[in-house]
Amino acid sequence: MKKLYLFFFLFFICLVSQSQIINNQFENIKQLIKEADPKANIDDKLILISFWSPDNNESRELNKEINRVANIYKNAKLKGGKNGMYFFNYCLEENVMNFKLALKRDSLDNKSSYIQNENSKPLVNSFVTAQIPHTILFDSYGNIVEQDTKKENVFKLMSKQITR
Repeated sequence: MKKLYLFFFLFFICLVSQSQIINNQFENIKQLIKEADPKANIDDKLILISFWSPDNNESRELNKEINRVANIYKNAKLKGGKNGMYFFNYCLEENVMNFKLALKRDSLDNKSSYIQNENSKPLVNSFVTAQIPHTILFDSYGNIVEQDTKKENVFKLMSKQITR
């Protein structure tokens, strides 16, 4: 009987710690967004974050598609984001010139874009972005809805989020 109690206790601790990690990630994202664009309104919105590099064509193409879809669903009533979606892209390279050139070439909004720096590294380390591109879709409560979406699936993913 003691083993059963111990098992349930450990299981509960794992669930609580996992939820705290996700909440910390969401808070870190919100902090990065506020640093990049203090006037950004992210309340009751789905937040799609993309970790990318200017040297990685796949991640740049994914950002273009996400940006296109984000403009369509910016103010739509979505599950987990009653006031639409917010697209935030985080560049994992520290070369500012490459970052700015890629933003201009890809027509990305520099207010919703952020380049890695010494202050933001600790916030982003919680995401363990070993692969580029890496995307995470959060609902407005901080729950992860989807990760690592491919370019061809972005529109389908957002279409599934529409409330009827």
